Amino acid sequence: MKDKFYLGIIFILIGISVAFKQLGLWDLSNLIWTWWPLLLVGAGTRQLIRKPISKTSGITLLALGILFQMRELNIINVSLMSFFWPAIIIAIGVSLLLPKSLKKEDYEFSKKEVDQDVVDDLSVFSGVNSRNNSNNFRGGSLVSIFGGINMDLSNANLLNDAARIDVTAVFGGVNVIVPKNWTVVVRGIPIFGGWSNKTNSKNYDNPDAPVLTLNCFVAFGGVEIKN
Repeated sequence: MKDKFYLGIIFILIGISVAFKQLGLWDLSNLIWTWWPLLLVGAGTRQLIRKPISKTSGITLLALGILFQMRELNIINVSLMSFFWPAIIIAIGVSLLLPKSLKKEDYEFSKKEVDQDVVDDLSVFSGVNSRNNSNNFRGGSLVSIFGGINMDLSNANLLNDAARIDVTAVFGGVNVIVPKNWTVVVRGIPIFGGWSNKTNSKNYDNPDAPVLTLNCFVAFGGVEIKN
């Protein structure tokens, strides 16, 4: 609820600034465009304050926010977008060197079998595809930036029937598969992106069901959770 509250405040401020500009009263657009990276800084700091098992997601958001803020304040003069298209071209070249898309059976087989109580996956212009068979899964961090992460937890068990994953998807996607008897709670901040929780809704009425919580920061990306 707090995440929705803060997001609502942000949209209200943007709407008020646009209205004021149209009325010729006060132009807040320059202020907003100058300090927007503080959203990333705040999201990263918030994740780190919560003492996550893995700090990758929080540190990534914090670093991106600081980098963009320094650019907006002209502390650094390098245009970050100048590296965008070269990175895209490199990613396309790498994809051409990799094998063609596999059949569904081969795709399932190609999943990397792991047994990790704590996940710490980072995908930047790449993909991560794994099946985690941990019997004491504690959560962790999933970060996808211009990439994709597929994590299969269908054979995993939660330590003390509870775990938390911090998910960051920036121009990327994250897919999580969970057992049918788990309750999945998703919260966070979507900015021109979002998440879809397609898991068994009946588990919400079962107080004894294991609970997996996903704290998401999604910008121009998507997160999907299903059984």
